[in-house]
Amino acid sequence: MTTFLLHDDALRSRELRHEIGEAIMDPITYIELDGRRIIVASSLEKDILVARDDVVDEFIDSHDLGFDELVKDESVPVELLGAELVLRALRKLGAGTAVVPPTFRIQVADHLRAGGIELIVDGDEWAERRRKKTPWEIEGIERAQRACDTAMLTAARMLRDAEPTADDRLRLDGEILTAEWIRESMVAELLTQGADTEEIIVQSGDACLKGHEVGSGPIAADRSVIIDCFPRDRRTGVHTDMTRTFVPGTPSEDLRSLHKHCRTALELAYEHIRPGAREAFVTISDYFHSQGFPTRLHATSGGPLIEGFPHALGHGVGLDVHERPWMGRRSDELQEGDVVAVEPGLYITGIGGVRLEDTVLVAEGGVEHFTDPYPYDLEP
Repeated sequence: MTTFLLHDDALRSRELRHEIGEAIMDPITYIELDGRRIIVASSLEKDILVARDDVVDEFIDSHDLGFDELVKDESVPVELLGAELVLRALRKLGAGTAVVPPTFRIQVADHLRAGGIELIVDGDEWAERRRKKTPWEIEGIERAQRACDTAMLTAARMLRDAEPTADDRLRLDGEILTAEWIRESMVAELLTQGADTEEIIVQSGDACLKGHEVGSGPIAADRSVIIDCFPRDRRTGVHTDMTRTFVPGTPSEDLRSLHKHCRTALELAYEHIRPGAREAFVTISDYFHSQGFPTRLHATSGGPLIEGFPHALGHGVGLDVHERPWMGRRSDELQEGDVVAVEPGLYITGIGGVRLEDTVLVAEGGVEHFTDPYPYDLEP
């Protein structure tokens, strides 16, 4: 009989948020014992959690574990009050061993082990649980995607309406168009749609080769602009992840070629994303390699790869922007119900970069989009 244990707040712990579906801001304890889902928390959280009979089978009030007397005992440090309640709850339930995630709080773990509880840290187990998306997570991803689509429309309009200057920059409404301005406008639009984000990548020209750098300064005319938006649905805390590449002005033939190859790679990847598969990254790397582009898979030098296809094909998306399953050199086998971002990209110094990315659901028949895919055109 396996006991699963979490102790944290549901804003910090993605594992806990996945299990209970509520944004509880104070630390609570989740125990799954022989299929029973038990919550230990204060009466402040009782009404919220008792109402969630779809995810909670039993509620134990911390008062019933002696919390009031524990607070009065000054021999117990304040920072260990919660840990002691967890220990008492496990003893009350007769659980001597528990499976916890790698994110489990060290101080609580030390106290439990000192109290005779064996803790088994199993990141794979908790990752597998999170890969099985709940209905509310799927709904949240769809809402986040709709918000992302609208924000991308805002960015495209700004690029389309801007006019080139004599020094190959862009001017919009009398002001020089910058990555910061586009980012701020997109964030504002996301908020009106019930989503938010910590960042949006807006890279122009050779800045497209700078990985996860968010981008700054003026947008260049006739150069590629990569916009990578990964908003969070405020209601559920789940994300989506989408990238489009635009060229404000006239794309060079080299940029058109990069875009054509990325578009082909995206469709090729979709053909290889299905339950039981794990070869999509290798397939796309082989395709790019056959077209003469460097790839991480085929690199022979030991240094970092900057040009060509230097990153993985994709990753899982959910309560974290980047989570299991991985689609790279150590790819996970895909499962029905996985939500993954697929992002082939090519980057060449002096030309710029192109990346196209969608978040999709892995279904029995292949991939399913959460909304109609935003257009892939280079022209904004």
